[in-house]
Amino acid sequence: MESILSNIDAKEPMLIAIYYVQIVMVFVFGIMFLFGIFMFIYSFKSPFRRRLAYITTILGPIGVLFVIHGPVLILNYVFDSPIAPDPELGLYIFEPNILSARISIYDALVRIVQPLLVAVFLIGIGVLHHASRIPNRKRIGYGVFLGVPLLWTLMQLGPSIINLLTS
Repeated sequence: MESILSNIDAKEPMLIAIYYVQIVMVFVFGIMFLFGIFMFIYSFKSPFRRRLAYITTILGPIGVLFVIHGPVLILNYVFDSPIAPDPELGLYIFEPNILSARISIYDALVRIVQPLLVAVFLIGIGVLHHASRIPNRKRIGYGVFLGVPLLWTLMQLGPSIINLLTS
């Protein structure tokens, strides 16, 4: 066991920290993008809400791209030599721990969000049912009615999306 631990480089904990930050921030910026799209539905004629919707819709994908590719660009252009793991030992020691922590964090998030999505879906159906001649309420009801299944699908595909974007 000591022979494996003596070969661990000091740069590897930094790479693991960057990986965890990427996992969290991809989710945050994705929610920011979806929030912006729903704000366009909810904004009506309010210029403040439209501006907020526009900013969050634009900054969400830009933030995802920066979080995913920013560390690579910084490591390649700021430092003298890129930080690369040793193919023999390197980050392969930490892979099982990263995968188990990522799965447990994501499962905890899914268990919290699923009941909230069901409650929001039922509220959206209620708003849509009571919005007989009010177009703004109909717009909100349809947005929630169509947006919650989209969020549910993204939540089910979340780990494969993160693996695709970070690989």
